[in-house]
Amino acid sequence: MNIEKIIKDSLVNFDGKVAVYYDDLNGNILKINEKEKYNSASCIKIFILVELFNQISNGTIHRKTELTYLDKHYVNGSGVMRYLSKGINLPVLDIATLMMIISDNVATNMLIDFLGIDKINKTIENIGCKDTKLYSEFKSVEDEVFSETTAYDYYLVWKQLNDYELFDKDITQEIIDIIKNQKYHEMVGDGIDKVYKEVENPIVNYIVTKSGKYQSVRNDGGIVSTKYGNYILTIFIKDFKDKDYRNDEYIYSQGKKISNIIFNEFIRKGTI
Repeated sequence: MNIEKIIKDSLVNFDGKVAVYYDDLNGNILKINEKEKYNSASCIKIFILVELFNQISNGTIHRKTELTYLDKHYVNGSGVMRYLSKGINLPVLDIATLMMIISDNVATNMLIDFLGIDKINKTIENIGCKDTKLYSEFKSVEDEVFSETTAYDYYLVWKQLNDYELFDKDITQEIIDIIKNQKYHEMVGDGIDKVYKEVENPIVNYIVTKSGKYQSVRNDGGIVSTKYGNYILTIFIKDFKDKDYRNDEYIYSQGKKISNIIFNEFIRKGTI
């Protein structure tokens, strides 16, 4: 079965650009436009989380450190902290949790300010993501790219997390446990039929993903853990012709198709 042809055929009438990187961790890899740069949107937040735990691991910061929400951190968009009072203090791990599970932009800016853009970018470089860069904190502006990445680089960070190459098992599990509570599965998770996730003794153990959305960009990627093993999948979509950037159901349906095709192929191979 040529899974790449099936995916490309499913997108033949779609007017956007699509990039995919899939690794079943058994030697089978699918690559489609995997090195093309995309506005990473909120997908950059996994790299920020990695740098947070990097600094915790090396003793630069303490996990119980509290950060203060200041005027300079305010930004519109996703999350709840922008509705809260300035001057409140929260533990750094709570801020990171808000950044990951509800994609809170204020929490993200607090962490960028605390960790440092240069240090975040240095860690991105050190883990081999050569086409990924954080340019600035998140801002309440239109038509500005705050960060960039590729489907391959996004795969790479999840692959290293899955393989315990970034941290020891305890810290890796802590990171995975945070992301398990992520509320926006968008394409990778939502492309898997509920029957595989929400029944007694499901085939899917867990899904840890982080999506991103900004104007004509819809990104998603992460780890899918099943009873037959894990796989890594990243799906990036851009330049679709929806001038109001509102037709999420249609755009996400394209990514869900890709996820569904890949999941079914992975399960088929697992049962052979």
